[in-house]
Amino acid sequence: MLHHSLFLLGEFTRRDFKGRYAGSVMGFLWSFVQPLWSLALFTFLFSTVMKVSPGIGERTSNFAIFLFCGLLPWMAVQEGIIRATTAITENAGLVKKMSFPSGLLVWAVVLAALLHEAIALGLFLVVLGVTGELSLSGLWILLIAIPLQVGLTVGLGFLAAAINVFFRDTAQINSMLLQGWFYLTPIVYPLSLVPDRFARFLALNPLTALVTLYREALLGGEMPPLTSLTPLVVVTILALVVGIWVFHRLKPVFADEI
Repeated sequence: MLHHSLFLLGEFTRRDFKGRYAGSVMGFLWSFVQPLWSLALFTFLFSTVMKVSPGIGERTSNFAIFLFCGLLPWMAVQEGIIRATTAITENAGLVKKMSFPSGLLVWAVVLAALLHEAIALGLFLVVLGVTGELSLSGLWILLIAIPLQVGLTVGLGFLAAAINVFFRDTAQINSMLLQGWFYLTPIVYPLSLVPDRFARFLALNPLTALVTLYREALLGGEMPPLTSLTPLVVVTILALVVGIWVFHRLKPVFADEI
């Protein structure tokens, strides 16, 4: 049974990963072109035209690199949640088969988003090497960051997928919430520039800790204090417990609603 589920998960993840570029001329190559284009654009706009600095105390003086470190986990989380929201409703034919493990659809879109991130991460490491900012000493921190990222995305994805079966406006609401969440996360600005009264609030944002882990990992930093990871760990556990519980509680009536 486990072997069969893992096989199905692999097939659905591959289908979702390849489906994004189905029918396009360049196909899979877009997975490489898009992150390179984004990084080149950020570098030109922020480092060449506007000459924006990340701020004092950051591990890089290149704003584009500072920004991309934060965008890497954000894009994977955002894509995973958005795609998971409609994973059940878009696969009604499969879900109506009583023996089909519909939870695999949520896992598949989250893992596909992680694969896209992995490609962007690999290209980013090459760019860091070319610019002389690559340091391998902190990469082990990703072994902590990525499982927490996946857990948070899967938990919220399960919750959103279940709710969307009964309330189809969930996808639009999620897009709005994610837009707000993006600006409440220190991705385009360093936390050091935020006034203390707001910085304490932003520190409770689980993605603040996740972005910090990525920046420390990719720019040769050190493991942040464990206390700073508390919001990320607590929210991830809560998201997994609540999301999976709600999904499986409502799963028996999915077929009737879609």
